[in-house]
Amino acid sequence: MTKFPSKKTLLLAGAGHAHIGMLRRLSTARLKNTDTTDTDIHLISEQPQTIYSGMLPGWMAGHYQLHDISIDIKSLCMRAGVRFVQQSLVQVNAVSNKVVTKGDEQTVFNYDVLSLNTGADTDMRWLYNHNDHRSDSDVDVGAVNAHANTDVIAIRPLSTFITQWQRILKDAQSSERYQLAIIGAGAAAIELVMAAQVALRNINRNHQVTLVCGENLLSGFNSGFRQRVIKQLHRHGITIIRERATDYRDGKLSTTHKSLPINAVIAATGVIGSAWTASTDLEIEGDGFVAVNDKQQSVSHSNVFAVGDVATRIDKYVAHSGVHSVHGGAVEADNLLAYLQESVMKSYQPKSRTLYLLSCGDKYAIGSWGNVNLQGRWVWHLKKYIDKRFIEVNKN
Repeated sequence: MTKFPSKKTLLLAGAGHAHIGMLRRLSTARLKNTDTTDTDIHLISEQPQTIYSGMLPGWMAGHYQLHDISIDIKSLCMRAGVRFVQQSLVQVNAVSNKVVTKGDEQTVFNYDVLSLNTGADTDMRWLYNHNDHRSDSDVDVGAVNAHANTDVIAIRPLSTFITQWQRILKDAQSSERYQLAIIGAGAAAIELVMAAQVALRNINRNHQVTLVCGENLLSGFNSGFRQRVIKQLHRHGITIIRERATDYRDGKLSTTHKSLPINAVIAATGVIGSAWTASTDLEIEGDGFVAVNDKQQSVSHSNVFAVGDVATRIDKYVAHSGVHSVHGGAVEADNLLAYLQESVMKSYQPKSRTLYLLSCGDKYAIGSWGNVNLQGRWVWHLKKYIDKRFIEVNKN
């Protein structure tokens, strides 16, 4: 009797840019009847919809409805012939080719090839260092979110933040002077603080947003870009505190030298690896990120791939940003199919100059392309066009 090889199983853990692109590609191939991947594919995601982070500040400021910034992952899976599993990832055992997920019950999935596009968690270690003067690197990454201060609103996961932001707006409507603080020094924090100021001032001109950013505001950008951003922060009347936040409890935000009465605190303080990375046998680098090579392939287990905020390149520095998630994700998707077909894989080489578009709350934006900086309402409309095209491509 002739034995035919059994189908391989590809697990897609997470619903980030790379996996959305993969689903779109599979859906197109299925429509054209050109799908040559003889593989059982499953996508594991805690939520049936993904919030597009690039449009989140626009939603906060009132420019978009929630459905405008959401991608229906479950529907995408159906069109692509992929089984959707609504559970959260809790463990990866790469030696045995198994992942453990949790929903209503715990489930074990076997795989031949695994792709990780789960994102990462908000870095909350600053809350753990004020009592014993530890540095961030001394805090156990795996324990951070398990014991996080629930008074502080983390920007991730976005699905939770959406609900919490709606609660902030409701509280602000019944307040005479609502005080919100956003902690962070990167582009995400800047976009959030201007969007929040626009939204709260639309409710009541007495409401105020404060940015607590430490000494290194937008450290990865050129000085001209930083100066343009600072002018926009001043234009919005945003209070800037160039100190480190150390604690928040009982309505008081503590910084290096100040104690401020604050109604709510949002943390956009960079990323660390998700809790499951603390106990995996995959090689992990830095603050809990899966170590990958230029193919977005795990350096310890060749049948595991990772891209986006969950991963870090060991051969060169690549920033955790949406730009690299999109471009690196496209290469990773190519490489997954190439690996399954035992063909040559590609290398992801980030461009030396990358276009960054930073929204400033009120349909105004600043752009950066290498050392060239631009700003204006037309830059916001360019960002809107790019963002909406991304959403519409993945909805149709």
